[in-house]
Amino acid sequence: MSAVKRSKISKFFFFFVLMLSVLAMVGFGLTGLFSQSISASVATVGKVEVSADDYFRNLQNEISSVSQQFGTQLTIDQALQFGLDRNVLQRLVTQAAYENEALRLGVSVGDETVKDALLATPGFQGLTGTFDADVYKDAIRRSGMSTAEYEGLLRADASQLLIQAAVSAGVGLPDEATLAIFNYIGENRAFTYARVGVNNIAGAVPAPTEAELTAYYEANPEAFTQPLTRQITYISLTPTMVAETLDISEDRIVELYEDREAEYNTPAKRFVERIVLGSQADAVEAKNSIDAGDMTFEQLADARGLALADIDLGDITADDISDAAAEVLFASEEPGIYGPVETNIGPAIFRVNAAIAALSIPLEEVRDDLRRELAIDDAGFRIGDVADEVIDLIAGGASLEEVAAETDMQLGSIDLAEGQTDGIAAYAAFREEATASEIGEDRDILDLEDGGVFALRVDGITEAFVKPMAEVSQAVFDGQQNAKTHELMLERAEQIVKAIGVSNGGSLRDFGGSLLLEDATQVTRVSTIPDLPPSVIDEVFALEIGQSTVIEDVFGAVIIELTSVEPFDPDNEDAAAILAQVSAQKNQQLSQDLLAYFGAALVTTLQPTVNQARIDSLHQQLNFSGN
Repeated sequence: MSAVKRSKISKFFFFFVLMLSVLAMVGFGLTGLFSQSISASVATVGKVEVSADDYFRNLQNEISSVSQQFGTQLTIDQALQFGLDRNVLQRLVTQAAYENEALRLGVSVGDETVKDALLATPGFQGLTGTFDADVYKDAIRRSGMSTAEYEGLLRADASQLLIQAAVSAGVGLPDEATLAIFNYIGENRAFTYARVGVNNIAGAVPAPTEAELTAYYEANPEAFTQPLTRQITYISLTPTMVAETLDISEDRIVELYEDREAEYNTPAKRFVERIVLGSQADAVEAKNSIDAGDMTFEQLADARGLALADIDLGDITADDISDAAAEVLFASEEPGIYGPVETNIGPAIFRVNAAIAALSIPLEEVRDDLRRELAIDDAGFRIGDVADEVIDLIAGGASLEEVAAETDMQLGSIDLAEGQTDGIAAYAAFREEATASEIGEDRDILDLEDGGVFALRVDGITEAFVKPMAEVSQAVFDGQQNAKTHELMLERAEQIVKAIGVSNGGSLRDFGGSLLLEDATQVTRVSTIPDLPPSVIDEVFALEIGQSTVIEDVFGAVIIELTSVEPFDPDNEDAAAILAQVSAQKNQQLSQDLLAYFGAALVTTLQPTVNQARIDSLHQQLNFSGN
């Protein structure tokens, strides 16, 4: 690259940094916050200090930026919880490390570069569109800096950019590396597969012996284990329970139905487009051309210079259009071209794209649902009253049985096994309370997710145990037979693959008479095949063309045979474009990673010192300033 081009690129990045600096100083309305300099530094990195001014300003800007994203002003405490202070300090320390490196290497930019940057900054331009010294000085003054400090900051930033450009210059993955990645992920394969089922097994599954059943039982204790179970007595009251006992007046039901009139009774709608013609004759001619197939509705719109937005009426009801148009458009529910129709803006042709029939649900059809809804709403008040009674009774030493006898709470019991979610155990609050309770412990009344309440007592706990074989004999028999069937299906699949391999030029298709063959094409390493286990993909890409293998899954066995391989084609036009794009992205990421590692190495080498006490005092100032 020529020196002229490098100079232009350097200026571009320099001006970009400058723009960010200007936005940081004046874009967030910081006037008055830095009218006085904040003394002392918050960190020292080599020979460079991170000033309290810089930290204060950058943290303020970071809080403002994140607050805008959240749509609410963050407090300093919230900012600290989110780690904004650590992000800002880390960024400033890294910048200081680069500045120190620039000093060490003697890297700097001349006054002319700083001047060019100032002259080109829009934020420093006056009404004439050119640099205005007064505007510049006023902006810098309002930011709490002097012009010398600001220009020194620009010079330091530009010097850092020179170092960063030198570090990342020429960084990139070799083309071969990108191509190797695409050769790997872009390769397509095709294969034939077949599932081996029970009907492919020769003969019936042999009946098990007692020894085989015992062996299966002993090898699979988890299948016959009764999980830890809690014996629980409980009282509960849910909105559904209460709703069944409440009287809801017909007036309230009718009122709710009328409130939802628009939901239960909606007029017919049509999704319509309209083209208005200059005369009735033009409209008739256009309609005839469309009917004859000489012109489409879209072509008519194009010929009249109309875009979709110009002709689309959206969804309309009969009340939205003239009586004449409504009579035509709502006479049928079929999509199509209608007209010409005389409208208040001229003769028009309409296209109906979809029709929605009118909806009319009478009160009789929804009365029970509305009554139940009102009753459940009212139930909350009754449950609240009952809950107050229960709290008093439990506090007075009443048992759950006594509470149920004296209130509307319903008494129940359950043997709650781990993982059970039926009945009262469907409520997460109940399961959590049961797990937290000790045997015989009195527990408080608690809320259920649907607005109900409950209280429980754990009467006993039975630890998990393996059920005796005699109690689960049928489950043992079924399990052993299923396992044996699975084993035989795998054996049959292996026999077929072996037969294919032995035969000269054999193929899975030779067994098409007894197996249901299916083909999968355009399969890549990231493909998924419905009804096949994920391991199929790895197996397919491990095979050579013509090779077969067996894959086991929960349903039995699958035979796959690789039929073709289509390598990635880098000469394809689309592939070449993708290669170039990915290569650029990888190079950019590599450059960013290298800069991050280099910056981290500089910081580690310099071993910065941090003035935490000064940082804490700045946080207090931010707190007092309203953040």
